[in-house]
Amino acid sequence: MKRFITLTAAAITTVAALSGAASAQAYNTGDNARAALQHIAPNANVEALTNTQAVAVYQLVQDETSAANKKATVEAAVANYQ
Repeated sequence: MKRFITLTAAAITTVAALSGAASAQAYNTGDNARAALQHIAPNANVEALTNTQAVAVYQLVQDETSAANKKATVEAAVANYQ
């Protein structure tokens, strides 16, 4: 019984780790981050951002709760980088 519980716990931990890693990697590249930012704020010049800047802006906008706040944050951050 101990072995079953140990194996079950290990399986649950592995699944949780893999799903967390997959969701964390969804926008870890500049191209993916720029695509998401373009969707949030279509008028922002996100193409001018470097990969690092695009990822940083995308991570920054994740703390915002409303669509209007996300759009304003993206536009302000992009303007800061230019």
